Amino acid sequence: MDYIPCRKRTFPFRLNILPFYRPYLRWLRHLSERLGYENTLSVWQMAFMDHDDRFLMEILSAEWHKVNSDEADQVEDEIDRLCAEFLPLANRESSSAQARKAIEDTPPIPQIRKQFSFDTVEKQITAYEVLHLRFDGLASLAEALIETYGKEGEFIVYDLIVESRLAAGEDKAGSVEEFIEDFTTKPDAADLFSAGLEIEIANQSKREAVAYIRECEWARYYRERHPLVGYLMACSSDEVAYKAFNPSLRLHRTTTLMEGGDVCDFKIYAVE
Repeated sequence: MDYIPCRKRTFPFRLNILPFYRPYLRWLRHLSERLGYENTLSVWQMAFMDHDDRFLMEILSAEWHKVNSDEADQVEDEIDRLCAEFLPLANRESSSAQARKAIEDTPPIPQIRKQFSFDTVEKQITAYEVLHLRFDGLASLAEALIETYGKEGEFIVYDLIVESRLAAGEDKAGSVEEFIEDFTTKPDAADLFSAGLEIEIANQSKREAVAYIRECEWARYYRERHPLVGYLMACSSDEVAYKAFNPSLRLHRTTTLMEGGDVCDFKIYAVE
């Protein structure tokens, strides 16, 4: 068996405000279409009513350094463009302003804006910390949806996760062989997907790979902070994303760290 040790816990992470707008705008539009605008704002308010931002502020408070960039001058225009793209739901100017305010009051957007304005900053950071920056707010929304709408809320979250993953990989497609090679190759540098990861490759060919994930920062983060929605947010759409890369790809998995197992047992293979 081969091992792909990626125990390095930190990696350089570049932070700016823009990437946090798109997922929230996507969720706001999708939820408004499914639940109605007022119900969506109600769930949104519920999700962050008692939000604890102590860990968030700890992440943002020290060791960042500014990166020279011309992007800061364009951020406001890009935010306006994104809002126009994702908020056709608001036909009235007042509703559009209300929707944008909901987004801009959602962690970590106000905290980042207060700390760094529109600057781009960078530091060595753990995958756990990046996951909190990127997904704590979305996980809180998912929890509020399930608490309010039960199984329907769970289905809504699943649809949003699939939509987001497919949008993120819409320009990524290739052969089964390319996917298997990428999945089983140790990355040159740690990133959000590999930092703290420990994979054991049990079997590999051009059309199939069997791998056991022994450690995963995604599982650790969600089990500690959002256990109710961890599998839904991080694992449930894996096969959908694989099929989007290549329609022949399939995933078989019987246990995950996210659900409390000792390992994630991945079997990725191709069907003719």
